[in-house]
Amino acid sequence: MARGRIAVLCAAIALAGCSGERDTSEGRKVEAVVKQFALAHGPEACGMMSHHALRHVYGGLSGDPRVGLSRCLKRSRQFSSEPIEVTFVQFSGAREAHASARALDRRRYYAVGLIKPRGRWLIQSVSVKSRQG
Repeated sequence: MARGRIAVLCAAIALAGCSGERDTSEGRKVEAVVKQFALAHGPEACGMMSHHALRHVYGGLSGDPRVGLSRCLKRSRQFSSEPIEVTFVQFSGAREAHASARALDRRRYYAVGLIKPRGRWLIQSVSVKSRQG
C-alpha cells in the first residue's frame, strides 16, 4: 500500500513540474501578460515592455528608454499579433520570471523574460526559435 501511495505522489509531483509555477496565482499573472503581449498589435505592446527592453530593442545607440519608447510607438503600426500557449513559468525571485510559450501551430517557440519593477509584470526579453516543418 505504501508503494502505491509513493508512486501516486511521484506522478503528481512530476505532472506538477511540467508547467513550473504557471498554475500559481503569480504564475497566472505572468501567463496573462505574455499572452496579452503576443496578441498586442499596436502601441499597447510598447507599454508592456520594460525600460531595458525598450532601450535595447528600439533605443539604438542612444540607450535611452524614452527614445526606445518613441521608436516603438512609431513602428507599432507594423506589429502583428499571434495567439500563443504559455507552457512553463519559473520565478527567479519575487520580481523576475521566465516563461516558455509556443505558437498554436507549434512552428515557433518563445523564451520570455519578465520583471516586476513597480508591482506590474513587464516584458524584459523575448527570443524566438522557429521549427521547420
